[in-house]
Amino acid sequence: ASPERRMAARTALWVVALLGLQLAGEGVSASHVLELNSSNIDAALSAGVWLVEFYAPWCGYCRRLEPVYEQVAEELQEDFVKVARVDGSAFKALGARFGVQGFPTIFHINNGDIRKYAGDRSKDSLVIYAAQDFAKQPLSFSPTFSPLGTLGRIFGAILEATVALQENYERARKYLDLSHPWALGLVALLTAVTGSILGLIVSVIFPERDPPPRAQAAQGRKRD
Repeated sequence: ASPERRMAARTALWVVALLGLQLAGEGVSASHVLELNSSNIDAALSAGVWLVEFYAPWCGYCRRLEPVYEQVAEELQEDFVKVARVDGSAFKALGARFGVQGFPTIFHINNGDIRKYAGDRSKDSLVIYAAQDFAKQPLSFSPTFSPLGTLGRIFGAILEATVALQENYERARKYLDLSHPWALGLVALLTAVTGSILGLIVSVIFPERDPPPRAQAAQGRKRD
């Protein structure tokens, strides 16, 4: 083949490839649902209004909700509500931190205030709840024990370490050349230490208050 024909053939291939990429780009739209994980969730949820779904890829209910949830995210853009989701099967410690017991579980978060959604999973119900009806529902967590508070983050760090230890137990045992009894003893010791540290932190953050004057007087009489 002449150089001209080879050049024409290459040009035709490039044109076909570019057309294919353009058509593919037009057929796939960007998702309005954000993906959160253990490394970005605290920074993301620290401010603003959010609707967050904990899901699992194998969950049939989650798969049925997916297109509806995408529509919810698109519509809530006008109300400045961000819509996100967390893979609870991949980030187990994060799910435990939020008290997730099944999938899908949806939370409304308004500047750190967390409410668990308990309505039906239709688009209209989710949109109305996220935009206005959430205020009619009490908080699911007190500020003290919120997953996004100080204690919640400490608890989350301990959960992350526990899950990592469980998932890598056998590998760590072999690496340290420990028998099962010794390895289990080490796990128990680490659990006790982390629990003690958590208790110490709680006592520092929430010190025991002095009893009221009447109680103090009663205690004084008992000593006498």
